Amino acid sequence: MLVLDEMDKLLMIPGPTPVQREILDALGQPTISHTSARIAEIIRPCQDGIRDAAGTESAEIFLFGGAGTLAQEAAVVNVVAPGETLVVASNGFFGDRFVPLAEAYGIRAERVAAEWGQSVTPAMLDAHLAGTNARAVTITQVETSTGTMAPVAELAAVAKRHGALIIVDAVCALGGVETRMDDWGVDVLLSGAQKALGVPPGLAILAVSPAAMEIRRSRDRIPSYYADLLNWEPSMRDPQVYFSTHAVNEFYALRAAVEIIATEGLANRFARHERIARTFRAGMEALGFSPLTAPDYLAPTMSVLAIPEGTDAARLIAGIGARGVVVAGCLGDWKGRGLRFGHMGNITEAEVLRTLAAVESTVLEMTPEPAGRG
Repeated sequence: MLVLDEMDKLLMIPGPTPVQREILDALGQPTISHTSARIAEIIRPCQDGIRDAAGTESAEIFLFGGAGTLAQEAAVVNVVAPGETLVVASNGFFGDRFVPLAEAYGIRAERVAAEWGQSVTPAMLDAHLAGTNARAVTITQVETSTGTMAPVAELAAVAKRHGALIIVDAVCALGGVETRMDDWGVDVLLSGAQKALGVPPGLAILAVSPAAMEIRRSRDRIPSYYADLLNWEPSMRDPQVYFSTHAVNEFYALRAAVEIIATEGLANRFARHERIARTFRAGMEALGFSPLTAPDYLAPTMSVLAIPEGTDAARLIAGIGARGVVVAGCLGDWKGRGLRFGHMGNITEAEVLRTLAAVESTVLEMTPEPAGRG
């Protein structure tokens, strides 16, 4: 048995630290007024924490009710006008979503796509941008469908050389992978609360550079109301100013998340994600599951693994789920070929052991006894 005998170690995993307990206790407090001085005291540290995680000193931070899809929409519609061209550097299913999103607003979308498990390279992006007049380029830092981590710094340098704005989708990266918005020249960085930040879903997160905000200010209007950053800006600068009702309880959770991140330290947090990714993949490979993602592009926040030949994927997912571990099947080109595991946020080796144990016991249950035994 690879890990079943290790399960007793889970009993020795310590509980929350005093700092974490204080934060968790705060999450149980009643909802307060969305225009109160208290909610402003909660939102401002959230903005500071996101600014640190995004690697920016100058960007404005926008946090409002929604999720990653709304953040994608806000990122595009505020800086790319109908009739302009958006180049989508796509490494999979979620990168591709920028195409119909842009087209819904009358924006011309041009897709530069890598093979699944690979990444769009600087050379590929450079060749495409040489033949088009792109207003902006979207780059998905970690592609949730393929587990691919793109070389954002190099791709951003190419886009900047061609005069295009840089939009980075960091939904599966922010808080778990180093993100250096200012150093890389990123104009808009977007995320959601529910991935590497470790918060329940429900917040759209954007960091917007001064240059990108000036582009928005230069346009009389955009084809959106709720996603218009100029409508949100007064409320983000002073959370007591009303534009739309703040997701109060979500901000309790986000404040807890940024305090946990500050206590751990970003460098330590990134190193932990790298360590857990290596540990998890090593355990899964011992069980017969190999990465579908190319070795050069493996993301620290998630793994996409091929299932052993002849294994019933649906039965495997159901069996793992019955043991208390949620796992997702593959999408798009890889549907039916593998499983997707997220290992991000505030997880520890305890969750890795539990997951490996769930997978191992499910595989053993599905493995027929050799003929003649029993």
